[in-house]
Amino acid sequence: MDPTTTVVLMMLNLAVTGALVALVARRSPEQRPLLQCAASTGLFALAYGVRLALGIGTAEPLAVAADTTMVFAAALFLRGQRQYMGRPPPRLRLVLMLCVLFGVVHAVLTGLAGQAARHVSLNTTLGSLYLSMAFSAWQGHRTLTPAERPAQRLMLLTAGVLGLATLLRAADAAWRGVDTLFSGPTAQGYYALSSICILLMGPSVLWWMFTRLNEQLRQLATHDPLTGVLNRNGLAQALQQHFRARQPAPLAWLMLDLDHFKRVNDTLGHRSGDRLLQAVASALLDHMRAGDFVARLGGEEFLVGVVDPPAGRAEPLAERLRAAVAALHFSDAAGGRWPCSVSIGVSPAFSRDADWEPALRQADAALYAAKAGGRNRVVVAP
Repeated sequence: MDPTTTVVLMMLNLAVTGALVALVARRSPEQRPLLQCAASTGLFALAYGVRLALGIGTAEPLAVAADTTMVFAAALFLRGQRQYMGRPPPRLRLVLMLCVLFGVVHAVLTGLAGQAARHVSLNTTLGSLYLSMAFSAWQGHRTLTPAERPAQRLMLLTAGVLGLATLLRAADAAWRGVDTLFSGPTAQGYYALSSICILLMGPSVLWWMFTRLNEQLRQLATHDPLTGVLNRNGLAQALQQHFRARQPAPLAWLMLDLDHFKRVNDTLGHRSGDRLLQAVASALLDHMRAGDFVARLGGEEFLVGVVDPPAGRAEPLAERLRAAVAALHFSDAAGGRWPCSVSIGVSPAFSRDADWEPALRQADAALYAAKAGGRNRVVVAP
């Protein structure tokens, strides 16, 4: 396949991929990094279009601007990739300044040393950016979910191969000049390899996006969006998983209700009430161990499932949770300290799936007794 045909196919693939990513990004909670990746692929397609219009291997000054656009597109994609993986991205202003600096140096090198220096400069920079994408994908391996890792590995492979091939192309331009870059078996091999890599990178980005969105939908189905703890669906799944074990350990319920929460909403506003709920949920999660789970039943009511061995740990844990909530430093908009407390009802331990609802009613009755007894206390059901 000749270079012109290959460039046309890569340009079309990049344009379609960028449009798809932009469409999905509009519905994604991680809109900003995805839009950067979409803009990056669009800029790549634009730069390839300019180079194609000018002619492959042209010496026109406008080609230097297209080269700089390619470098900026690669840097923008790297920035969006890092941000999407939860890693700190470089500042956009810094990226723009470095790309402008590259354009100036690139133009000077082209003017002084000709087209060979131009292609050495361009391919060295692009190859380094592609390898940076591969390294960034490798760095994010531990922070990704198992479902995201196949797409991440494909990204690592394609970006790594494309980076190495582009650096070899820079070395070839330095060693043998420009002519071999656009004709002969070396040029055909590079364009074939780069077209395959770019063809695979687009689906890998989309695969990654849809895997992440699917995971986020699963989280929304089982977790409370405000506090991050389980909702009622997640609670049912946690119970099923616990009692699916061959010899499930006994469980006990801790039912918690924030004291005077309506007063917080009425006095400080619902936004402050939401912040208080988030702070309480975080305090509860900090005291959980493996096997325990926290759910929000609605409003200001939480439920903790405690793995309760024969020695018993539900009541001591309930006391620690009560103290942790009482120690929260919750302030109003004026900076004044607002008292925070929780009442807790503790159920007896139960060992069968069929017994969780009766135990829940006992915890609810104990919670009612804690409220009636003055609040900010733990009551254990008989």
